[in-house]
Amino acid sequence: MRSPVGDRIHRFEYQRQDSAQTLAAGLDEYYRGHPCVIRPDAISPESAALFRRHDICHVIFGLDTAIVDEAMADLRTMLSTDVGVRRYVQYLRTSKEAQDIFAEVGYSSAFAATLRALPRFLHALAQALRARKRWPWDPPERYLGESLAALRADHGIRVL
Repeated sequence: MRSPVGDRIHRFEYQRQDSAQTLAAGLDEYYRGHPCVIRPDAISPESAALFRRHDICHVIFGLDTAIVDEAMADLRTMLSTDVGVRRYVQYLRTSKEAQDIFAEVGYSSAFAATLRALPRFLHALAQALRARKRWPWDPPERYLGESLAALRADHGIRVL
């Protein structure tokens, strides 16, 4: 399925705007489709909540794990969730696992990915400014049983 921004092809059901999958099923598909992703149950309790919430953001915003999508996940988390920039950056700065990932990827690679994603960033910024309400950084458990399509419609989220 093509994205409304650029020629990205979505490989997973959770990446479809109108996906009938529940958030829980989308998260399961995300983990099965990305076996190298760090699972929250495999890391320190301090970082587990951060990574789980980050992974949920990948699913709700329909993002993959390519470095450009990782940059988009961070941006959309800061702009379109209720965590905000300051709290999110603080989480990243205090999580040993997050710091290890940044060290492995390299700050120059992360910056280059940010530049490549600039057109999508601008669409994400415009969407965040129009949003009726922000996605909750710590979503209620009941959201796990709701469809991605309904959650996205309720929060004004478009998969970019």
